[in-house]
Amino acid sequence: MSNPERRSVLDDIEAAVQQSGWSYERLGDGESGGSLLLAAPEPDCLAELFSDGRFACQFGVDMEEMRSLLTGDQTEDMADDELVRVARYHLKPIVDRHRAALLKEGLEEGIEATPDYYAITFQTRLDLSDPQKAMHRIARCLLALERPTPT
Repeated sequence: MSNPERRSVLDDIEAAVQQSGWSYERLGDGESGGSLLLAAPEPDCLAELFSDGRFACQFGVDMEEMRSLLTGDQTEDMADDELVRVARYHLKPIVDRHRAALLKEGLEEGIEATPDYYAITFQTRLDLSDPQKAMHRIARCLLALERPTPT
């Protein structure tokens, strides 16, 4: 039998999130522990805490949805590199509003691109063994999303 204390590293964080009244959804479970998808004040952002301690704010687009919006019922297909350029262009003003504040909070900017989605991510690692400290860092990042930097 497994030790109940080792059930998932996210359990204590999830309890703290519940106490704080934040909206969230638990994704996945099992060996990897899953993740917590937190309600972000910026509607175009997903804030997610992974069981390995990675916390990410992700601004992204679904590539198939983007392709459909751009080509409609046309039979012509859009090249993937052109579609990525359009996705980047679409996300730029949204990300620019929050970039400085998220970088100031110590998050590192990166890009995740697959055939299914394109995302500009800001992420950091949190020490989940100290739930209060992790919650404090998450709260600061979410607060940074509430106060966009003037462009």
